Amino acid sequence: MFISLLPHPDFPAPAITRVEVTLERNDANLHLTYRIHGDLSTLALPSLQTPIDPERLWAHTCCEIFLAQPESTAYREYNFSPSGQWAAYDFSAYRQKSAWENPPAPRMEWRRENDELRLRVTLPVAAQSLQLALSVVLELTDGRLAYYALRHPAGAPDFHHRSAFTLNLTPTHIPT
Repeated sequence: MFISLLPHPDFPAPAITRVEVTLERNDANLHLTYRIHGDLSTLALPSLQTPIDPERLWAHTCCEIFLAQPESTAYREYNFSPSGQWAAYDFSAYRQKSAWENPPAPRMEWRRENDELRLRVTLPVAAQSLQLALSVVLELTDGRLAYYALRHPAGAPDFHHRSAFTLNLTPTHIPT
């Protein structure tokens, strides 16, 4: 499935023309490909040689996914950085961190070609129904942040808001 992410109306990246995600699922894995198109020279991209504080990946250019089970307030957040780092957080409810449950490690591959930055992620997931939110944070070279998501709730950017969890996956199907 091909999905276009929308810029937050108050925090766009004018030189970025498109942010897209393709999504595939099998019984054991979720395969995501994030694509950021446009003038990449306007983005601050961390390198493999410059690690970031893992607790602050979301404050720099990164791709994100939020996973929840229907009818549950709990959810998990993953952040994927061009530095090659990743982080995951468990929440029992809206922005309420819960005990770390040692989430499965993703496989990531970043690639930059001309006007496209691409991330391919394979994320182990249990064969269960899930609700997803997809998002991308872009750090611009002037220090500003731009936010892209499937859906933005009113007001300030907030990827944790449950109204952003708009994709539904069943164990054997791609999003509906």
